[in-house]
Formats: sequence, structure tokens, C-alpha cells
Amino acid sequence: MEMPLKISILLLCTLFASGAFAADCVTNVRGKTVCTNGEKAVVVNPNTSTVTTAQKNPNGVTTIQNSNGSKAAYNPKTGNAAVAKTNSNGVTTTQTSRGGEAKTKNGMGVVQGPNGTTCAKGKNNAGCTKN
Repeated sequence: MEMPLKISILLLCTLFASGAFAADCVTNVRGKTVCTNGEKAVVVNPNTSTVTTAQKNPNGVTTIQNSNGSKAAYNPKTGNAAVAKTNSNGVTTTQTSRGGEAKTKNGMGVVQGPNGTTCAKGKNNAGCTKN
């Protein structure tokens, strides 16, 4: 990607972020632009051309999403965090900080809990088993 294009993307993202969120923006020593209004934040990384947004909902759960498709969430009430990534086949794998893992696609999937329980949901069935 040419440097002028990267700069243009950075400027557009910065303008969009500051206009959409009525935020204060600063550029840190690593060249990342960070905009926030206390409830929402946007970070633009000029080295990778990625944009990361963070939002805190009324229940206190913070959700973070990256422009490369990665998502993460943290619930301070439970202390649990989760990270989700979708692969090229459309399968989303979600892992939690407590050892749970889920693989889902089109409303169907398999979940493995940290306690040895496996649950599956298919087109015509759903259920759980304890390993």
C-alpha cells in the first residue's frame, strides 16, 4: 500500500472517529491515533492500517472490535473475557478466559465448557453430554 493512501485512510478514520463520537483524539509515541469520549474509543494504527473500536455498554461489558475481524469482550462483573475470530470458511471460534471454546457457523455449532461438558446444535438436534 502506498504511503499517501495510508495517510488518507488514517485521516479519514480520524475524522470519522472524532465526528461520530465527539471525541478527543491524541497521537501516541508509536504513531497510533486514539480517540475517546469516555464511553467509546477508536484507535488507528498507521503501521498496519487497522482500526480498533471499543465500547462499554450500560451493563459494564466492554466490547472491542478490530478491522481485521477479531472481536473481544470483557465482563468485569464475572471476570470473564472472550475472544472471537472468524476464519476464511466462515467458522467463528470463540475462546473464554475460563477455558470454554465454541465453534459456530450459521446458527449451528459446538461448545466445549471448562467442566467437560460438550453441547452441540445442528439443523435437527441440540443437546449436551458430560465427558
